[in-house]
Amino acid sequence: MTLYTIMPLELVLNGADAEREPWLEARLDGVLLQLEPLEPGWGKVVRIVDGPLECYLDPRFQPGSVLPVR
Repeated sequence: MTLYTIMPLELVLNGADAEREPWLEARLDGVLLQLEPLEPGWGKVVRIVDGPLECYLDPRFQPGSVLPVR
């Protein structure tokens, strides 16, 4: 991979090797989502894994949205 940037490499790669909690998958309204756990009962959407095509247009499921995890 080639990375072209004017920023120092230390800033660009800062935290790239840090440990993170494993993502979890949850089904919400028939859509299978990959979530980053935040606090108990809540997760931030990373991506849509499976669902109908119209779910990609639903703002609730856009990456970065915070949803309750059941």
